Parts: sequence; C-alpha cells; structure tokens
Amino acid sequence: MAGVRIAVTGTPGAGKTTFCSALNRQTITVEEIAATHECLGEVEGDGAAPIDVEKLVTTVVWPEENPLLIDGHLSHLLPVDAIILIRCHPSVLRQRLSQRDYSELKIEENVECELIGTIAAECLELPCLELDSEIGIEAMITNAERWITDGFKPRRPNEGIDWIGQIHGDD
Repeated sequence: MAGVRIAVTGTPGAGKTTFCSALNRQTITVEEIAATHECLGEVEGDGAAPIDVEKLVTTVVWPEENPLLIDGHLSHLLPVDAIILIRCHPSVLRQRLSQRDYSELKIEENVECELIGTIAAECLELPCLELDSEIGIEAMITNAERWITDGFKPRRPNEGIDWIGQIHGDD
C-alpha cells in the first residue's frame, strides 16, 4: 500500500473530517495542499476560499509518507488512487449545515447536491467506497479498513446511495 492516496470526499457537513480523524491515518486537507501550492484564493462572502483545482492538479507534489488520506469535498478531483465517499441523509445534512451558520442559499445548494448525488457522479473513474454516515463511525471504519486492506476490491463494493428513492420510495 506504499504510495497510495485516498480521497475522502462528500458534501460539506457529511462527516469527512470526523471520519478521517477516527480512521487514524496520515491525513492532509485539500485546503492545506492548495495553500502549499499557491492555489488557494481569498476568502469570499460565503466564508470559503476558492481553490484553483485545475492549477492544483498540475502542481501538486505529494508527501512521501503514504498511504495518505486527502480530506475535502474536492479531493476526488485530485490525482488519487481511490475514493471514499461519505454520504449523509439530506435532512441530517440540512441540520448540520444550519448549525454552521451557513446561509440558506448555501445550505440548499449543498443539500440538493447530496440529494441528487453530484459528487457520486464525479467518482465513476476510480475505485470508490460509498459510506452512509448514519451507519456510525465504527462501522464506517470497519468497512473502509477492509476495503483498503483488500486493495480496493471490488472497485464498487456497494450500491450507490439513492436518497431520492429512499425519501420517495422505489417504484
């Protein structure tokens, strides 16, 4: 597993940082990488600093100590070997983002992205483990460790999460 980079991605508020902390592996955030490579813009009105992902992809230099988790909702866009996608039920996500003092517009945008699986749709090219944060951190860690140890096999070890089907019923 030497030299392996794993993106831990998902909608803001889904539980990426909590998961990375509990997994207890070397972790770096997309923001830290962007700042190091001068790809981080000034903080904007919504409180976020834009990241020049295109520039970052072409300039990123990874630390030698690996395997490495890259924590951030843009991490799957970087040159990585596999993806762990953390998902969160839209109603739970709405509550979490409200506690962060996000604007209503930012909350709605992120909840909609989670509902329709925007990030999941961007993770089709690489091995990807999709985890529902509602199963609890211990089960998430167990599933992730097993998948990592098995060399990211199978490429898609579980069905993608379909919030719309769960909320409105599968017909």
